[in-house]
Amino acid sequence: MTAVWPPLGAADLQVHSAAGDGMDAAAALLDAAEAAGLDCLAITDHDDLRGAFAMEHEAEQRASSVEVIPGVELSTRSGHLLALWVREPLPPLRSLAASVEAVWRQGGVAVIPHPLSALPPAPSARRIDALLRDLAPDRRGPGTPLAIELANPTPSARLGRRRARRLNRERWRLPPTGGSDAHFAPMVASAVTRYPGSSGGDLRRAIEAGLTVAELRRTPSLRELGARRLLRQQIRAAGTTPRVLGRRLAGWPRSKRRGGNGP
Repeated sequence: MTAVWPPLGAADLQVHSAAGDGMDAAAALLDAAEAAGLDCLAITDHDDLRGAFAMEHEAEQRASSVEVIPGVELSTRSGHLLALWVREPLPPLRSLAASVEAVWRQGGVAVIPHPLSALPPAPSARRIDALLRDLAPDRRGPGTPLAIELANPTPSARLGRRRARRLNRERWRLPPTGGSDAHFAPMVASAVTRYPGSSGGDLRRAIEAGLTVAELRRTPSLRELGARRLLRQQIRAAGTTPRVLGRRLAGWPRSKRRGGNGP
């Protein structure tokens, strides 16, 4: 008897909005996600959930076919970390292991983005090795998935992609994900996570079971994005992200700053 496999859904698990250092607001990003035929879209502004909640509101208002996953790109002491399916602020600038465990305590999924990248900062191979020793499977328990982004079209991610894929195949064996790292609406869906099913629940179960595929798609050209907009985005990022991080650190209760496994 021939096995019948469910169709594969598509999710972009790293997108930045104008609430952070992206250039386009929720409506334009959701337009792009719908046009690309995405099933799920994660908004992951730096250390800030407001953009994710704005996207959820936009999707609800128009009864969109795209399911929004609330997330954040969290700053840790070892580089960035994607936190998906979270709804409460996460303390920044803690150790990588403490940050992952903070995501898990909210019932979220932690993803190592653009691995081995120097800029934007990402955990090095040595840091990932140490993380997997610190968070051995017998310490994780059920519902504590950790994945790695192996499809990201940005130039910095492209440099370490081949090595990251090899190390994941040989050593880490983490479920792969794809995300566009889009800061412009035309970039949405230029890298995706493929998975059996179509819903966010299907996606999460696929990550937990290691059934995801990281897929690169067509990336818009510099001409399509516009050199001036690219320059404006870089200037915006230089100011927006440090301001958000500073505000988070200033406003985070002292007791919460000290919480978790390790400072």
